[in-house]
Amino acid sequence: MKPSNKYVAQIILIFVVTVLFSKIFAQSEEAPPNVTAALIVKLAVFEKNLSGSEKDVTIYVMGAPKVAKEFKKGIGKKIGKATLKNVVEGKGLPDTKPSFFYVGNGSKVKEAIKYTRSNKIPSVTGLPQLVREGVTLGIGISKDGKPEIFLNLYSSAEEELNWNPAIMKIAKIIK
Repeated sequence: MKPSNKYVAQIILIFVVTVLFSKIFAQSEEAPPNVTAALIVKLAVFEKNLSGSEKDVTIYVMGAPKVAKEFKKGIGKKIGKATLKNVVEGKGLPDTKPSFFYVGNGSKVKEAIKYTRSNKIPSVTGLPQLVREGVTLGIGISKDGKPEIFLNLYSSAEEELNWNPAIMKIAKIIK
């Protein structure tokens, strides 16, 4: 039985998309906890809903105790007009709504994304491959040792984030 042209076209499309995503993320590795935490706090300024308010910021860290430890070093720092006041860590979903949700465990990424989208809060990670799976903002390290920023626009829209357009110039955009 001969496969239809439509079937062949779908297979080719899947292959092309897989190759493109592999090239984008294969060159980027997990960022060290200190780089991840520092860059995420700095990049939080680009999210206007958060940085434009004078409210306190809480970061929830799921499944990444070393990253949580690094975020805690930033308590008291300004994020635009806001201030980082608390870092909470755990292995599952948070009990109270944070300002940011750090996804440090790929095994629970779907649960985390569902939570961030329903609560309209940014999802962030130091695992670049999770951006492809729906986390909004990711930090990675390129093969030459330089930090890389990944921004998933679809996820960003689902979380109803309002980014300063300047972030588009420094991030690798995932649609």
